[in-house]
Amino acid sequence: MGSFRISQLAQRSGVPATTLRFYDSAGLLPAQRSESGYRVYEEQAVERLEFIRAAKHVGLQLDEIRELLSAWEHGTCSGVRAQLRPMISARIADAERRAAELEVFSTSLRASLAHLDALPDRATQCDPTCSFLELRGSTRDEAGVAQ
Repeated sequence: MGSFRISQLAQRSGVPATTLRFYDSAGLLPAQRSESGYRVYEEQAVERLEFIRAAKHVGLQLDEIRELLSAWEHGTCSGVRAQLRPMISARIADAERRAAELEVFSTSLRASLAHLDALPDRATQCDPTCSFLELRGSTRDEAGVAQ
């Protein structure tokens, strides 16, 4: 198949036509135009979309994907790898930082749950000495006054 319209590419690639239009406007997936103004894509567009999908899967931003596409089209495989390596390393560092933040948050949630479970059941209205307000991390002196 030599070339096809956006609906055909969408069907063939599984990428919605709206996304294909966006990729075109973002410079990731250039299209030729027919005399009637329809977007026309060559066979290589499917491979290009697979490359974009793989790059998005590892968390690359559109500007990074645009840079990589240029290297992928005009450079060598080793050039793409050399350019991709620091990008992926940065994503790993970011993921590890977020994982550490989530671990701190999970620990805080577990402490909050333990605090709630330790509160006595009371048939009276909640007040600052028995409620969720104690979870906010304020420290109290021996007299129970928030500091």
